[in-house]
Amino acid sequence: MINFKQVVVCILLVVCTLNSYGQNTGKEEIDSIKTFSLGEVVVMEKLPASAGTEISSLEIKQMDITKVPEALEWIPGITLTEASSRGETMIYLRGFNQSRIPVYMDGIPVSVPFDGFIDLGRLQTASVSKIHVSKGISSLLLGGNTMGGAVNIISASPTNKLEVGIQASTLWNTSVNLGTRQDKWFLQLDAGWIHRNDFHLPSGYDAVEGLQEGSKRHHSETTDWQLNGKFGFTPREGDEYVVGYSMVRADKYVPPYLGENSKPRFWRYKDWDKDQIYFFSGTNLGKEWRLESRLFYDRYYNLLKAYDDENYNSQESKSAFDSYYDDYSLGAGLVLGWKGIENNHLKLGANYKKDVHRSHDDDDPEAEQSEYTASLSLENTYTINDKLSLLAGIGYFRHQGATIEAYEQLESSKEYGIVNYPKSSDNDINYQLAVDYRYNLNHGLRFSFSRNSRFASLKERYSYKRGKAVPNPDLKTEHSYNLDLTYNGKWNHWQWYTSAYYMLLTNTIQEITGVDTEDPLIWQLQNKGKAHFRGFETGLSYRYRWIEAETNYSYINRINKTDKNIKFTEVPDHKWNAMIQVSPFYDIRIQARMTAVSKTNMSSDGKITIPGYALFHTNIGKQFNGFDVKLGIKNLFDKLYYFSEGYPMEGRRYYISLAYRFIKK
Repeated sequence: MINFKQVVVCILLVVCTLNSYGQNTGKEEIDSIKTFSLGEVVVMEKLPASAGTEISSLEIKQMDITKVPEALEWIPGITLTEASSRGETMIYLRGFNQSRIPVYMDGIPVSVPFDGFIDLGRLQTASVSKIHVSKGISSLLLGGNTMGGAVNIISASPTNKLEVGIQASTLWNTSVNLGTRQDKWFLQLDAGWIHRNDFHLPSGYDAVEGLQEGSKRHHSETTDWQLNGKFGFTPREGDEYVVGYSMVRADKYVPPYLGENSKPRFWRYKDWDKDQIYFFSGTNLGKEWRLESRLFYDRYYNLLKAYDDENYNSQESKSAFDSYYDDYSLGAGLVLGWKGIENNHLKLGANYKKDVHRSHDDDDPEAEQSEYTASLSLENTYTINDKLSLLAGIGYFRHQGATIEAYEQLESSKEYGIVNYPKSSDNDINYQLAVDYRYNLNHGLRFSFSRNSRFASLKERYSYKRGKAVPNPDLKTEHSYNLDLTYNGKWNHWQWYTSAYYMLLTNTIQEITGVDTEDPLIWQLQNKGKAHFRGFETGLSYRYRWIEAETNYSYINRINKTDKNIKFTEVPDHKWNAMIQVSPFYDIRIQARMTAVSKTNMSSDGKITIPGYALFHTNIGKQFNGFDVKLGIKNLFDKLYYFSEGYPMEGRRYYISLAYRFIKK
């Protein structure tokens, strides 16, 4: 086990070595981290970051955030679901779950091929420059399935001859960042490690006999490793060629369910592995043309072990099993840009991705399911004058099944074997229009309309849900029609924004029972749903001398138009974030922040809910000679709260963190 004292000693030794030939960094250099530009995919010129669409590495570090979901929670319109029966951390954006808001790392999709999700709790912030969230409209150049928006996690890129960053915390996390930029090349290496033993529950929690006794949350242990590296060649200004590798390794337990509504599961993800190899290029072809490309290979390996009971050490019952996933995605993307007409920027994009899901339980034979998705899109931005810009975009998207296998009982006998299912295919056209009006440098208004779509996942089409469902290979594409109006303003030291939106969902996938005459509980996914989501978000920030303050609020109303008695789940109607940071003397920073949400519905009949809560966190820190030292408290008032019913979260936790950043220009 890594000891925090040993980590601190290592940091001090490295610092002494660096100081022998280099220079320490001032506050401005500590806070300055360059974004990897080829990893950005934007639609129009972006609204200011104050418009509730981004969180920077500086904000992430000041809040002592080590994982991506906690950073995303600060953005209005995003809510978390954590724990649950699969032990995964997911997000919702304006009511859409992750299968409808794909997650990218530097523009490369990172979702699991089978269901379109990824456990965001496995992604660390050690290599993050910023996280950008597309709302209303997202770039068609990203590819398909951006029905409700998109999240792009953008990595850092070095700007100096040598950059070193080291961080360690008593929260059992540490990270190292190394970077160098020379005349015609650069190198960036980032590594992170996070370990959590069984965490302590809030003092207000009542134990459940047999499953949870005492204050430690049984079987909540996790260990995460992350490594990222990229090498770039920059032969001339504007041209860049980058190869990179990213690795995630995790071992996590799923704490047992402690509610009253289902039988507990006793699961452990013994292996949760993800590897990504990629190539980026950006080439100026004269003064008017630019070509950018992305090539990637993404592999996901997973071993899920289901145990008999709360001891997590035997697998003898019928509910016990070992489940293996061995998946990969192979993809490419091209964007050709043209600026041959004054004040006009035309982009043509093409994307291709092959997803392969290979799985089996225990010693069963492996079954493969694979599909292709491809797209061709066109986006054009025309700047009419200093105040008015227009965007129009259209894209064609195609989905095609390749190999569809399942291991099941053969119709001709009682034996089990590999069965081939019919291959499905579908296609769709998406389009969008946006008008951006700038009254002056301090005030802007944007209106956007888009038609977006999402192809059904392999899991939705072909999964039996362990005997609970009937597959439906003929599931069609879901659609959403999105309207968004956003205003942002600035005056003196104040900045603010307000967004209002309306989204009509059609052809949505819903569970339909009554499809099996012998078992009325068996259900099937069908395109029967229609709904509308509407809401607004607003934010206000103030920065002047030694005071920084920021707050944002989100409201959403989701109505099932097919059957108003069926409730949507897992997203609270109200969410409020607030933060204040002051530096009254000696460059000491004192920060307090809060996240509050309203009651959340957890069942489609509305009978199961989790109560609202308000969480407070605080820290005090100081920067000097390249160091940043902080003392902090998470969940300051030891609040008992839930992201999912039956899964209480961690109580109060004290910590100390130490970071050092060195720059040689």
